[in-house]
Parts: sequence; structure tokens; C-alpha cells
Amino acid sequence: MIIQRLLRMRRQQKMRLRIPLQPTSFHKLCFFFFFHLCIFSQLIFSNLLAAKPVDINSLDSDAAMGTNAEYQPKVVLVTLDGMRWQEVFYGADEQIASQHRFVPRPNQIKHLLSGNKAETLMPFFHQVIAKQGLVVGDRYQGSKMRVSNPWQVSYPGYSELLTGIADPRIHSNQAINNPNISVFEWISQQPGMKDKVAAFGSWRLFPFIFNRERSGLYINAGFESFTAFYNDKIKWLNKLQRQTPSPFTEVRQDIFTQQFAMEYLKQVKPRLLMVAFGETDDYAHLGQYNNYLEAAQRADQLIAELWQQLQQDPYYKDQTTLIITTDHGRGDNANTWSRHGISRILSSKLTSPEIRGSDEIWLAVMGPTIAARGLVKTTEPWQQRQIASTISQLLGYDFTQFQYNAAVALALNTPTTTPQLRVSP
Repeated sequence: MIIQRLLRMRRQQKMRLRIPLQPTSFHKLCFFFFFHLCIFSQLIFSNLLAAKPVDINSLDSDAAMGTNAEYQPKVVLVTLDGMRWQEVFYGADEQIASQHRFVPRPNQIKHLLSGNKAETLMPFFHQVIAKQGLVVGDRYQGSKMRVSNPWQVSYPGYSELLTGIADPRIHSNQAINNPNISVFEWISQQPGMKDKVAAFGSWRLFPFIFNRERSGLYINAGFESFTAFYNDKIKWLNKLQRQTPSPFTEVRQDIFTQQFAMEYLKQVKPRLLMVAFGETDDYAHLGQYNNYLEAAQRADQLIAELWQQLQQDPYYKDQTTLIITTDHGRGDNANTWSRHGISRILSSKLTSPEIRGSDEIWLAVMGPTIAARGLVKTTEPWQQRQIASTISQLLGYDFTQFQYNAAVALALNTPTTTPQLRVSP
């Protein structure tokens, strides 16, 4: 509009003078400068008019600035419930896949049975995490990790993982509040960490595992609606979750766990977060190997999306460690792969025999302080109960100063850029 007015004025000036104007180099330079000054002014004013007011008090100062003045470590823990190490490191098991009782439609997973089966099943795990971080659990290559609790089922596994101890009182999947304080609860009590810790899980028992009543942590699990805050996306996800049937009675579909967690990351900016997927275990219990594999492949894709969001957010980029593991193993052959562990004790007697392989688990870690070690061979098996102290150490705390029975942190052999350990009073 301004430029058109200038041109119109110039034409009117020509008509009044009735003589042709021959612009000099100086005139051209002035016109060029004034032209761009007008354009720049229009852009500035249009942006000011379009800007929306921001409540600075409602934002974290670092998040509001879009960057951090200094390194501030974060940890995201992801679990794939009951995911066998055999599939993680070697892909689809042909012996299991060839049996009609486990795969009624073989063509459905034909693409998972050729080429590099491990990378086909979990490409992000092998092409990114295993190359940029470290992985443990390939027993064929001398890399071992195991659970310490003798029950080898989910609640005892998650409790061990999160509290650093294998408590004999936690011996089944009964929905009781955990008497032990998890590393998540303890870290949330440290200065500056209130409301900076949260967990999202597909399985409905996580509020009991974290003892939500005592800890006060924000836990969203099972078929619970998201209540931390509301926006159009959350309202839509809550409605969609209510209207979408799940094939399981205690586990929602992992996509809802993922979407809720990612929206929470975006808006609340926690420094410690757990995202617990559950479809792998439940499909395995149903003996549906094809769906078990597809659930694992989807989980790998969801983890890739999660990592991408973390790296696109200045608050998390180059400051976040990603830990991926499982709560227990499974049977190590075609006859037992769908089962695991010991369900419970009754009158001091085991109600079911131990399933061999149920104690065998795996781990993957990637982050700014994690050396690119690839597959780590172990002289002694790494323990599930070491993960709790590892999480606290990555955040700059020492969990064993509080829980003296907790196992020491794993030897991740982080480089010298590791933040100095801070022991909370």
C-alpha cells in the first residue's frame, strides 16, 4: 500500500512538471533505501499486532527463554513390558513364528522374517541408540543383565527398577501401595524438583507402584483421563480413549500413553519422566506372536518420535538421557515364550514353576554424557536394581544416601563431561 502510494505520487509529480524525470544514481539509492524501510516497518507492526500476551509467571524461566543458561540434566525412562531380549537383539524368532497357534496368518509378519531382522523390527534401537549410546543384554555375545527379585513378574520388576531394592513383600501383581519410596518420589522432594517428576503408563497398576497417595506424583496410567491440564488436544485424546476399545482389561493402547506423555513434556517440562508401554506383554500372554512383534515395532517408532521431540525442544536438546529397558524377561523357547516368572506364593509354596529366561532383561542408554560404546560385554550381569541409582546419578544426585540398601549405579563409563555429582541434603 505504501509503495503504491509512492509510485502514484511520483506519477503525479511527473504530470505537474510535464518534463521527463531522469533518476540519478543518488535518487535510485534513496528510493531503494526508503522502499525497504517501509517494508521492514510493515513487518514489525504486523508482528506486534499479531502477538498474543504471555503470562510469564506461568512459565518456567528457562523454558520461556527457549534455551538454558547452563547444562541442566534430564532423564526419560521408557519401558517395554515383558519384551524379550531375543527379539530386541535378533528380531523375529522363526521357530515361534512358524507355528500356526502363535501366528495364524504368516503373511502378516513376512516382512519381519527376512534381511536384518533385528533392524527391521526395531530400526531406531539399532540404527540410532546402539550406535550413539550403549546397549546391554545380548547373552549370545557375553552381555548380560538380570532381575534380582525371584518372582520375575511386573510389579516386583517395576518396584525393583524404581526403588533399587528387591523387596520380598512385593511378590505379585496385587494392587497394593508400594511401601518403598521410589527414586522418582525422592527426587521430587529435592529443592527445585517439585512438579518436575511424572510418570505415564499403559498398565493400571502404576499409581500403586509409585504410591501416588503418599508421593503426590502426577501419574497417569491405565484408562485414566489426563487431568494435569486441558487444551483442545487433551480433550480430544480423553474422548478418543473413552471411545476406543482395548483388547486388554488392565492395559490401554500404548499410543494414548505416548500422546499424553508428549503433551505433558511440551507443556510442563518435567526433568524426570517415565513412559511405560504395555502392549508387548499382554499380546505375549495371549500367545499372539504376530501382535507381540507389531507392538514392539510400534514401540520403537514411538520412542523415535519421543526422542525427536526432545531434540527439537531447547529445554531438552543435548541435556536429556534416554533409558530404555523392561520389567522382566520371558520363556526362552517356543513352548514358554508367552509366559514368565512366578505369579505368587500361597501357603509358602510356589503356585507355578519358574519359567527359564524370565530373569533375563536388557537395557539401552543414550544421552549427552553417555559414550558411544555400542554393545557392552559384561564380566558380571548388570542388575535391574541398579537403575534407580543410575537415574539419580544422571540427574546429579546420590540415591544411596537416602536408600542405603539400594544397589549402586551402573558403570555407564560416561565421559568427563558428566555433571558434577550433587548430594542432596
